[in-house]
Amino acid sequence: MKRRGITILWSIIFILFCSACGAKTDKIQFSISEQPQPAENQHTEAVNDAEQGRDTEDGSDIKEISETESIQDELAKVEVMSCEYENADWGSMGQQEMNQLTAQWYQLWDDELNSLWRRLSEELDGETKAKVLDEQRAWIKRKEENIRGAGAAAFGGSLQPQLENSTAEEMTRARAYILAGYLADVRNEPFTIPPAIQESIDLADPGLNDVFEKFEGQWIFDEDRGACVGVERTETCAYGVEGSNWTVWVTGGDLISDLDVYGYTGNSILFKVAKDGYDAFYELSFNPANSIYFAFGTSLDAMDEVIVCD
Repeated sequence: MKRRGITILWSIIFILFCSACGAKTDKIQFSISEQPQPAENQHTEAVNDAEQGRDTEDGSDIKEISETESIQDELAKVEVMSCEYENADWGSMGQQEMNQLTAQWYQLWDDELNSLWRRLSEELDGETKAKVLDEQRAWIKRKEENIRGAGAAAFGGSLQPQLENSTAEEMTRARAYILAGYLADVRNEPFTIPPAIQESIDLADPGLNDVFEKFEGQWIFDEDRGACVGVERTETCAYGVEGSNWTVWVTGGDLISDLDVYGYTGNSILFKVAKDGYDAFYELSFNPANSIYFAFGTSLDAMDEVIVCD
C-alpha cells in the first residue's frame, strides 16, 4: 500500500497549525540566510559542559537577561517572539524557506533553553543538579528519537527538515517551561503555565511508554488464519523479549521490542534491527481510519512491505 499520502497530510497539518496565535503579523522581518546547526545536535553541548563542570557561558550565544525580570515575564517575551514565527506568511513560502524558518524558530527556543540551563546549573545544589542533569539527558535522547521519527514521514524528501525542526521546536519549548519552573522554584518566584500552553506542552513531549500503550493489543490482518500483529507488555507476552518492556510480534514473522526503537512520535514508532549484512527497519503507525500499519524495509525511505491491521 502506498504511504506517500502521509507526507501530504503532514504539510496540510503544519500549515493549518500556523494560525493558532491569531492573524498574520508584519512586525518581524525574517531572515532565511542563516543555517542553524541540525536539530538533534543543539543544547547537547551545553549539557555536556555542565556534566564535565565546564563553564557554559561564553558570552556569544546566551542572551542578556535583566536581573529584575521575573522568569514568568521572560518566558512571556519569548512566547511573543514565537507567535511572530507562527504567524509568518507560510503560504507564500517555498519548501526551502519553510525549512530555514522552522530552523530559526527552533533556534529561538533552544537559545532560551540553554540560557535557563546555564542559570539553573549555577544555582542548584550539587545533589539536585545531578538529578536534573540525568533528567535532561533522558529528555535529549527522547527528543532525538522524536526528531528521527518525525523526519521519517518525509521518506527523505525536501519536507524532512521542516518536520524535524517543528518537532524539535515543540519539544524544546515544552522543556523550556519545565526548566523555567525549576529555576523559579530555586529563586522562590511564582511561576504558572497557562492552561493552553500546558496542553500543547503535554502533546509535544510524549513518552515512549505512552506511545506503546496506544498500540497495545493484537491487531488482526488475516482473519482466515487468525494472523495478527501483537503489541504487548513483555511481562505478559508469551514471546516476550528478555530485558525489554514492550514486545512486538507478527504471526509467523519477526519479533522486536522497545530495545530496538530508533525513533518515535506521538503516533508512530520506528525500529532498527541489525541483520546479517544489512539493517532492517520497521514502523508502527496509525492510518487515517485509525487502523495500524506495520511496515518493513531495508532503509527508512524504502519500507515498501506493509501490513494493514484492523
